Amino acid sequence: MRKPCCVMLLAILAGHPVPFERGGKWGYKDAGGKVVIQPRFETAGEFSPDGLAAVVDERGWAYIDARGRLVIRPLVVDNGPDYFAEGLARFRRDGAVGFFGKNGQVVIDARFAFALPFSEGLAAVCQRCKEIREGEHAVVTGGRWGFIDRRGHLVIPLGFEQAERFDHGRARVISAGEWKSIDKKGKVVAEASIGSAWMEADGTIVLQLRAEGPGPAVGDALFRYPKTNPQYDSVLRHLGGLKPGERKPVPPWPDK
Repeated sequence: MRKPCCVMLLAILAGHPVPFERGGKWGYKDAGGKVVIQPRFETAGEFSPDGLAAVVDERGWAYIDARGRLVIRPLVVDNGPDYFAEGLARFRRDGAVGFFGKNGQVVIDARFAFALPFSEGLAAVCQRCKEIREGEHAVVTGGRWGFIDRRGHLVIPLGFEQAERFDHGRARVISAGEWKSIDKKGKVVAEASIGSAWMEADGTIVLQLRAEGPGPAVGDALFRYPKTNPQYDSVLRHLGGLKPGERKPVPPWPDK
């Protein structure tokens, strides 16, 4: 695991230890080349401005301080530590999920069965749900979902069967077996559907759309977006994400 020299130089100038490799293990040296953390990690990242570095030890991913002490073990996603969203990342402790800040301090205690990252000041959380591993990925099913604010207060009750992140003031949830959109007060808002979308096993997105014209005129169209399509990412974002085999209604595209 080699580090770019410019990143190394920035770390040295900031006074942080820099990673080095010896005998297949990674440790850290100070600006003078003195070993300050003995090589014992499988992977070692640069220290952040807040004084934390992500490493992999015998138990998996962890954040350590400049003396090599364990600070916190993050939730692992995409084969790495959880990404910070709005300054917070998730961690798991005793089977429950909470949030910590960039300095490693716990901000919201681990008390939820699962949680999604923060978006627009709110995070979807669930209780009594289960995380099922499917290869390198995981699917969370069952339980009841609601939303918390950045202080960990439950601001939208646990009344949904599934929930997604907020985007432009709206979040998609399943209530009474149907996908609906809610605002930040948890109220269902009207949102028309212009068709349905699903993802095939190879990741191709299929849109089956319907348009109604004047009088009785109705038009149907089928659109396919393989991963190589330049519009693939924007379509996926518009749908709020999609998994192979999953089907969702398609909300109207905003007028431009």
